[in-house]
Amino acid sequence: MTTRLHDLRHSERGDMNIEVAIGATALVVLFGLAIAAMRVETAESAVDEAARAAARTASLAHDGDAAVAGAEQRARAVLAEQRLACAVLDVAVDASDFAKPLGETGYVTATVTCDIPLGSLLIPGIGGTKTARSEFRSPIDKYGARR
Repeated sequence: MTTRLHDLRHSERGDMNIEVAIGATALVVLFGLAIAAMRVETAESAVDEAARAAARTASLAHDGDAAVAGAEQRARAVLAEQRLACAVLDVAVDASDFAKPLGETGYVTATVTCDIPLGSLLIPGIGGTKTARSEFRSPIDKYGARR
């Protein structure tokens, strides 16, 4: 009987519970970090799509001013469709090739820069912003109407 009482007092069964609790906590933290990384990657993909759409829209315009206005509007629309709210959004369009004469190849370049607030990505406890930047170049129709 004394041996059995001694065994119960010095049992290591409680150590297993502690190990499971620590292991489960570590798995939850790793899972949370994986979700955070996926959400940041998704947001960066949305910025890439906004740059592509902006450049394509600008390349279909008839002049440089219309290209810049259309590109900015399209980039904002794409980000809104993706439900990405930028703390700071900058859409820069190089439409200088619209000055080239008909028959010469020209390009429009759209650069979209978005400061993504990490809190808006539903990542609890993480603050700050992540800057995502994407640039895309689209050809201007060399025989299209230019002004």
